[in-house]
Amino acid sequence: MTAMSAATQGSAPAPLDGVVILDLTRILAGPYATQILADLGAEVWKVEHPSRGDDTRSWGPVERQGQSAYFLSVNRNKKSICVDFKKPEGVAVVKALAARAQLVLENFPPGKLDALGLGFETLRAENPALVMTSVTAFGQQGPLSQEPGYDLIVQGYGGVMALTGPVEGPPFRVGVPIVDLTTGLNAAIGSLAALRAAERDGVGQHVDISLFDSHLSWLANVAGNTLMSGQPSPRLGNAHPNVAPYEPMPASDGWVLIAAGNDAQWQRMLGLDDFASLRGQDHWATNNQRVQDRAALAAALAPIFSQRTRACWIEMLKEIRVPAGPILRPDEALAHPQTLAAGMLISMQHPVLGEIQGVGSPYHLSRTPVAGYQAAPLLGADTDELLATKLGYSAEQLAQLREAGAIR
Repeated sequence: MTAMSAATQGSAPAPLDGVVILDLTRILAGPYATQILADLGAEVWKVEHPSRGDDTRSWGPVERQGQSAYFLSVNRNKKSICVDFKKPEGVAVVKALAARAQLVLENFPPGKLDALGLGFETLRAENPALVMTSVTAFGQQGPLSQEPGYDLIVQGYGGVMALTGPVEGPPFRVGVPIVDLTTGLNAAIGSLAALRAAERDGVGQHVDISLFDSHLSWLANVAGNTLMSGQPSPRLGNAHPNVAPYEPMPASDGWVLIAAGNDAQWQRMLGLDDFASLRGQDHWATNNQRVQDRAALAAALAPIFSQRTRACWIEMLKEIRVPAGPILRPDEALAHPQTLAAGMLISMQHPVLGEIQGVGSPYHLSRTPVAGYQAAPLLGADTDELLATKLGYSAEQLAQLREAGAIR
């Protein structure tokens, strides 16, 4: 924590203090979005199926005392309420909760909530300023709109798998569910924009966020290259389509990443004695020339880098202001001094597991810092409290709902 954030912590409400979110999402993209908003101070009511809860509660193999590491990683700072809204009594509960929320975030197939009587137009009738954000695989319309949402499948549809992996060989998926995670980010950003508009105008709206659209949006320079050239972007392994050298190099004890992003950095590299043999190579003088001849360039650099250790190269290159770094395993990244200095490794108290660790919010706000992390809730831990305090349900009404199977 910085000195400024430590001094100001607790001096002002959290950025989203007072925002109530009805969370009808499960798995990853939706829960990741609501966790972002919960970290920033929103009150999130996570609605789960009474018998099984969010699917990821049972996703192993990493779990302890029945608590899934997957579920814990994307559901902190929320309250869990178990409602079966396929039952009429459950529908009534969800409607009542939505009437008291500013945002409903859901990730059911298009039309599913409408069929259950919980669509946007129905809910906004009681709450005109309500925002509903829907997260789907392919959006609300189009030939693929009814397809289920799986990160792997959308990586294939959106182009990233065609670009990922060795130049020769099978395509690779990105090692984390990057489409789900970026879709969650977009759902949080889109929701915040719509909440701001509702605050200003008193009128809510429906926000349509899809995995496919999110994927296309972060093709960025690759999309630009393709659209301008009219040619498919080639798979380059670890190389960069627009910059060279920009890839791993084989040091004597492993791999070192080198990112000479401009001609000045390249010239500073050539100033090192190790690269004396490459000086005067006019056909590599500019970045565009190096990109066009990247294979030969890499072949010339590899034996040079193999003469020193990773640590030696990183120290030498950083000294001349050429970006370089290691390739860390996730456990090494989590334990890195930079991770600890940034306060990105957090501790939380869990009712079953006791103290657990997690990766904290990346949003470092000087006046209203993210603080007071609470571990993901047990299934249905807050059902009675929320229905009693927010909806005014009596003990008798709660018993009747349980009798009907509408809540747990």
